[in-house]
Amino acid sequence: MSYGRTVSTVERYYISCDEPGKPSPCVNQIVIIGKGSVDMDTLRCAVTLASVANPGSCLKLTGHLGLSRWCVAEHGPRFRFVVSDWDGTSSEGADFLNEPLDIRSGITSEVILVTMKNDKYAIVVKSHHGTMDGRGTQHFAQEIFRVLNGQALLGENNDINDVQLARKISAAKKASDIGPEIPPVTQKLEIDSDEIPSRWLRKTILGKHKHLLAKIALSIAGYGFNNGCETVRIQLPVDMRSHIPGIQSTANLTGGIVIDVFRHMSELQWNSEIKRQVKEKKEAETPRFFKVLPFHLLSWVPLKLMKKSNDKLVAKRRKTNLYRTSGIISNLGRIRLANFSGAGFIPESIFFIPPEFDTTALFVTLTGHENGIELLMRTPSNLDAGQLETLCEHVVSSLNKSSDQLLVG
Repeated sequence: MSYGRTVSTVERYYISCDEPGKPSPCVNQIVIIGKGSVDMDTLRCAVTLASVANPGSCLKLTGHLGLSRWCVAEHGPRFRFVVSDWDGTSSEGADFLNEPLDIRSGITSEVILVTMKNDKYAIVVKSHHGTMDGRGTQHFAQEIFRVLNGQALLGENNDINDVQLARKISAAKKASDIGPEIPPVTQKLEIDSDEIPSRWLRKTILGKHKHLLAKIALSIAGYGFNNGCETVRIQLPVDMRSHIPGIQSTANLTGGIVIDVFRHMSELQWNSEIKRQVKEKKEAETPRFFKVLPFHLLSWVPLKLMKKSNDKLVAKRRKTNLYRTSGIISNLGRIRLANFSGAGFIPESIFFIPPEFDTTALFVTLTGHENGIELLMRTPSNLDAGQLETLCEHVVSSLNKSSDQLLVG
């Protein structure tokens, strides 16, 4: 298949968040930590072969405005080897993850082999969100391990983009207004610096937990209500690949639904609301980026202007302490560790690091595997100062003592 696709409006937004020479904020990152032997050259070769079968992993941006396209780059993903004391439990000590991805030169993904303490390794698969989503990055990561195990590769069989797929599903139905902006679940802090980075924290939860997503969401909402929030609103990314039977794609094919959480909402009510919105194909509705400018015209807005508009929105968020949603929760489900073993590498855990969006108050990822559940939370520093630890502890504690009918409030 000759690969190439039109850059969608949503993807252009992700691209506009980049700043030359600075870390790319809108990235997907999968981290697999384990033990055993990892030969750098063997892994590098596997990355190359997996990339050839999945050209969406090595794209470059060509053209401008509405004529922009993703085309296959002349080289494969970037590969790096790092020696680090990083323990994998937070963003502290993980500066090696911040290397920018230069989409114009075709560095839209990379694989990092990290030698850690205690004879452990981390294999990091990273992609620019403009070219891949979490599921696409996961697909590419699994392809690398298929090479390591001598298995046949699935490859890609489709180059549709997210907006094109959404229009097939919902006939370009516009998303309804979700209501006024709301405060975050953590308290606002006064920080002088204009550049306010975020950080993330990881907790591993043991045991099996029925209705995990509901429990996590309702626990976060309960924390917000206890902090004085009158409204808690959660956004859930939804993979739209299920609408095309047999599709194999690394592309950014994620839509989203938004759920208002009310006091005393039960897990059953939460799950019913998800089912209702997915049945109505809410994840494929055209998002509301601006109140005035029609969505389809955003492809003709220069990236610098989109960046400037986003910076103004960030400043507004920090000043008013009001956000579109309380947070985003991306549930990657349960993943078999066996799918990420091979060539002497034995995985012990796998987790997804949330992207960094300046206009997002909280971003959570959930990943289950045989050894536990990985909970990661990212929040900007102006909403943090230790509150991230407190929120994480609250969620883990409530999860461990929750019943099948957790109530909020």
